Amino acid sequence: MESSKSLRWKQRFETFEQSFIKLAPFKEEIFENELEAAGFIHFFEVAWEHGLNTIIDYLDAQEIAVDSHRQAIKEAKDFPFIKDEKVWMKALNRQNLTLYIHTDKVRHELIENIQTHYIDQFNHFYHTLKQEL
Repeated sequence: MESSKSLRWKQRFETFEQSFIKLAPFKEEIFENELEAAGFIHFFEVAWEHGLNTIIDYLDAQEIAVDSHRQAIKEAKDFPFIKDEKVWMKALNRQNLTLYIHTDKVRHELIENIQTHYIDQFNHFYHTLKQEL
């Protein structure tokens, strides 16, 4: 019988999967207006949060306790689903920038990072954990 901790990370992963599937098709998109860009950034925020929570629950199922998202990324770097810890840390360090998407420079920088770095990391994360289900 599967443990409740193992079930929990799998449920979290399903939530991540749903949000990632909404984000991924827009990897190459050029956004015509602020509303489209804001929607894309919001899709990223949702997938990001669900991804971090999946990592925390996955680690918990492995009997690795963490107190923060930062610690979770550091602990998870040795698991195959984290392709590049530095990119995950960069995303973590810059997550508050989403509060400033009303600034053109910040909005464009966020979109570029999401499209060129973060979606690739999510894609690796998604496919690696999907195989474990």
